[in-house]
Amino acid sequence: MRLPVRLFVSAFIFAASACGSSTSSSGGGGGGGGGGGGCTSMSNQITIADFNFAPSCTTVPLGTTVTWTNNGPATHTTTSDGTGWDSGQLAVNATYQHQFTTAGSFPYHCTNHTYLYPGFVGTIVVTP
Repeated sequence: MRLPVRLFVSAFIFAASACGSSTSSSGGGGGGGGGGGGCTSMSNQITIADFNFAPSCTTVPLGTTVTWTNNGPATHTTTSDGTGWDSGQLAVNATYQHQFTTAGSFPYHCTNHTYLYPGFVGTIVVTP
């Protein structure tokens, strides 16, 4: 009798964790707060420092070029969770730019530190 309960609980947790995130670039929802609702920043400049992105969520208009600058103590990346961009290895003080030509919510992460720092993530919300 315990096995069906465990399966049900596991399935429920899996389904709940899948809700609220999106890898689609066509909508305004997903990891970034739905069209800017959760993003209070409107900066196109992202700083990488202390194993985080600042701001971690930003809203920019369509056609904006976003610049990431690595001010951290180690090499980092800015890598789209989908098929958007990958900066490659950014040495200390290096920059990377990407122009957003599609509206949507674009979550990203640092591939070097995904497991050590699971909060080392960000989202760009692009408005039409």
